[in-house]
Amino acid sequence: MPLIELSLLLLLAIAVGGALVHWTPLPLPILLVVVGVVASFLPGLGSVEVDPELFLLLFIPPILFADAWVLPRRDFVHTLKPVLLLALGLVVLTVVVVGYAMHWLIPAMPLAVAFTLGAIVSPTDAVATVATTQLLPLPARIVHIVNAESLLNDASGLVAFKLAVAAAATGLFSSTAVAGNFVHLAGGGIIIGIAVEWVGRELRQRLIRLHAGDPVLQTLLTILIPYGAYLAAEALQVSGILAVVAAGLWASGQEVKGLTADARQHAREVWRMLSYVLNGAVFVLLGLQLRRMLSGVDDFAPLDLVLYALVLWALLMVLRIAWVWTSAHLRFRLRWGWTGSTTGPDPKRLLLVSWAAVRGSITLATALSVPAVVAAGTPFPERDLVVFLAAATIILTLAFNGVPLPWLIRKLALNSDEDSPNEERTARAEIARAALAAVADVASDLTDREDIAFVEQLLSRYRGKLELHEGDPGHASLRATHIALRRRLRLAAIAAERQRLRQLRETNVINDETQRIIEAELDERELVSMISVDRG
Repeated sequence: MPLIELSLLLLLAIAVGGALVHWTPLPLPILLVVVGVVASFLPGLGSVEVDPELFLLLFIPPILFADAWVLPRRDFVHTLKPVLLLALGLVVLTVVVVGYAMHWLIPAMPLAVAFTLGAIVSPTDAVATVATTQLLPLPARIVHIVNAESLLNDASGLVAFKLAVAAAATGLFSSTAVAGNFVHLAGGGIIIGIAVEWVGRELRQRLIRLHAGDPVLQTLLTILIPYGAYLAAEALQVSGILAVVAAGLWASGQEVKGLTADARQHAREVWRMLSYVLNGAVFVLLGLQLRRMLSGVDDFAPLDLVLYALVLWALLMVLRIAWVWTSAHLRFRLRWGWTGSTTGPDPKRLLLVSWAAVRGSITLATALSVPAVVAAGTPFPERDLVVFLAAATIILTLAFNGVPLPWLIRKLALNSDEDSPNEERTARAEIARAALAAVADVASDLTDREDIAFVEQLLSRYRGKLELHEGDPGHASLRATHIALRRRLRLAAIAAERQRLRQLRETNVINDETQRIIEAELDERELVSMISVDRG
């Protein structure tokens, strides 16, 4: 099918899945896979084949960059030790154990190919996990560990994948060479990623100083950063994935500097849509290709395929549970980076981290990028089986890990605010205090009664915000009631303005352009007025 038609159908499938998810108990990733499977029976869609290199280039850099961009750097540093144990230690353990186990279970699969499979299924997918838990309360530390782990094990898994594919293609394996290549690929990727992001940010700020700070231009340059980092790293034969992750982490907290308010708002909305579409397209494509993947393993008995897939899933879960629990208790005993309870690891938290092991876009992308032939021109050994098992792992982890996860979260009843005090409330109180000082400083020079009355009104609003976040609970509750009433009044007034504006357009008193200009202003005021009461 032509690329344009396929792209439009992918967007339609994502929209259908996004609409249906509100009426089904299935998480969005699973529903999109189902939509893809159903769509594969339509004429022309049953034989969709995605170019692995194109897939990896178009989808993975922006997805990883967006995930790294929103990860709080301070919390990333605080959780670095448990994250590194998961993203490096667990990945290496998974590659080795899965490699030997699957080679033993399927003797026709060479050891290097089995290592390739282990590298493919080792990375978890935070996007798929968040999609199933975004409406449920989770302790912040668990969220940060799961998200940071998925970013780093994406990179480490892909580096291990490249090394395993090279070993499968050449038949040569050296642990010393693997270690040296890993350091070269990882270190070079990190340096390139930081350098590209720094150059891109300097360019944007230079354009702003030259009065070329158009929000659309700024957002476009931001979107080009992950692609630039990936292509530059690949051109220099280092890890493009680690370059993207490093660029995103480096950009976290830096992108807002020097940008205007409308540029920041525009970038947030564009990246939100881009992430939604790209992640959705990955799962729809998985559904579209499932039938073709099944046809590639016709030589195997169906029961054998089911056995291989279930054994692989069970092996991944046993390894993860054992690693999470063992590493947590060792860190507690050795006091190595332990910031949890003084009585030891919380079994509920360990279970939640262990079970948050959904596979997704990276696993699919790496599976599809397994070369069809090796350097000698011979077919890659058992490629179709590797791709099938990778796809089966995604579906099984979505079904067995993703679907029960919301129930598990509710059953464990973990407090989402128990990790730390409410930073947002503290920050809102501090900025209200700063605003009070600034307004009071300006008010000292005013003499006009109307100006003084406005200042008093403004000071009263900020005192109310301060009381809402720091005051007596009873007074804060009363203040929240007043704020809610004022919000309803503002929204009612805006609704009346909007209705009258449309009546003016319907009677041709004003034209479409005038309506659009004023309606955009009403939209901005309505969005501000709809801010939650507890945010003041």
